[in-house]
Amino acid sequence: MAKTKTVVEARALAEKAAAILFSKKVEEAVLLDLRGLSSLTDYYLICTCQNEAQMRAVLHNTSKALSREGIKALRSEYHSGVRWAVLDYGDLIVHLFEKETRSYYSLERLWADAKATKLKAEDYVTHEEETAEDEDEDL
Repeated sequence: MAKTKTVVEARALAEKAAAILFSKKVEEAVLLDLRGLSSLTDYYLICTCQNEAQMRAVLHNTSKALSREGIKALRSEYHSGVRWAVLDYGDLIVHLFEKETRSYYSLERLWADAKATKLKAEDYVTHEEETAEDEDEDL
């Protein structure tokens, strides 16, 4: 498995992914720091989607946006009706859930020893949103 070169790069990827995810209106984003707890990955970024249609759109948009920056997912997993999607970037694994499915699997509880950081949408204004806001101010 190709791993990101440094912890700083892995964290920066998590921040970049969070900005993209928040631009698509995900909710309840939590970043779990699994360094030292898992040999699989360094971070889980867990988010809630309102429904399956939003989940598909978020999955596609996130993958495409990061790919444009040269960041390709090692794999992507989504099956209609499952209500859980995954984007695997090596040191970062993004989990998208519908609310009930997230509660059922409760990754935060499963990885209770991990440092959990609740992310807030207002801390992740993307470049496109900044540009749109600047254009609105000119009106």
